[in-house]
Amino acid sequence: MNNYRHSNGLLIVIICLVTIPLTISAEPVPGTEAVLFTLSEEPFYMTLEGDRLFWLQDNKYLSASERGLYGYNLTEDSTIPVVHQVETTKISGDRVVFSGKGIMLMNVTTGTLVQLTNQDDASLPVSDLRFNQNPSIDGDQVAWTEHEGLAHSGVDGGKIVILNLTTGERQYLPTGSPGNQNSPMIFGNFILWKDYRSGGVNDPELYLFDLKEGKEERLPTENPVKSIPYISGDDVVWTEKIHGIHTIIHYSISSRNRTIIGQGSIHQGHLPPISDERIVWLQSRNPLDIREERNAIMVMDLRTGEKTQITPFQRGLSHPVISGEYIIYTRGAGDDWSREPREVVLYTLPSRPGEHGMNDTGRSISHSPVNNSSNQSDAVPPTSSPGFTCFTLVAGCIAALAFRKVLQ
Repeated sequence: MNNYRHSNGLLIVIICLVTIPLTISAEPVPGTEAVLFTLSEEPFYMTLEGDRLFWLQDNKYLSASERGLYGYNLTEDSTIPVVHQVETTKISGDRVVFSGKGIMLMNVTTGTLVQLTNQDDASLPVSDLRFNQNPSIDGDQVAWTEHEGLAHSGVDGGKIVILNLTTGERQYLPTGSPGNQNSPMIFGNFILWKDYRSGGVNDPELYLFDLKEGKEERLPTENPVKSIPYISGDDVVWTEKIHGIHTIIHYSISSRNRTIIGQGSIHQGHLPPISDERIVWLQSRNPLDIREERNAIMVMDLRTGEKTQITPFQRGLSHPVISGEYIIYTRGAGDDWSREPREVVLYTLPSRPGEHGMNDTGRSISHSPVNNSSNQSDAVPPTSSPGFTCFTLVAGCIAALAFRKVLQ
């Protein structure tokens, strides 16, 4: 009887020791990645804020009913209603702005849609005779560019319009050279944009306007600008072509310091975004070879200057976006970007010392650890041991046999 009790207790201990690691591995762990879902083709204009992800699907191989703006809530593991006839999109809190038939505003929570432009000919500065595009939103402020006439282009200069959603007031941004602006982005008291007052569409300058002080500032670009500029808090990020290589540039508004972050490639609809003083970008293994298709996703902490490679160099990576401690990117074979299935991957960054991490998504998902080493040429992410499950079964069998032997 004593042997029976002893073996029974031993069996329980062994089972607990074997199964505990499996329980822990099912929880979201910082420094790991997880596949959220799979898309049938390459997305565009992917945007992430908090736990909400939006992207545009506009492939010619999709039917009209499949094209449009899609959304996904990481916390609730749920999709957000699809909006069709969309060109670009930006998000702030519960509000999403996008261009389609004019500038549209959607409340993510209620699903309501409001058309902000081309509603009333008598209401200037917008009318049916003007084309509006490139919307941006932060809080209750919306900004976009207005282009004269019916002809329009993604790179043509226009006037920046600012709309206060609370008061309904609309005004032109009082720049030093109106009519030469493109791709505005608003954040807090600042509006950032590309400007063509001095050069052509292939050589834009970058300007920043302080809405509180009413001052305009030209940013220190030294080479051709090759991306849409991005602003978050005190930080501005863009890319320049330096010695034939696309390079990430960071600028601090408060200190007026310009810093070269490193080589970073650009895809259509891809921005080198920044959040909470962290920059994420796509880096080529061989940036001087246009045939090189292997890239890695990099992240840099501006507080410490530390760069981290979160994926190995491989084909088929694109669209890294960041919000807080969440990084999302897409992954595929890279053989046919327009038709191949693409995984949407969530990577969770470790919390900084002394800081609490973001709320985890609460979803039951499988995580695979990814290498966090910095600047590795061929980093290979470690995977969970393939023999671990086998070890679990073997250990359980051994325990059962021992238990049976004692009973005999």
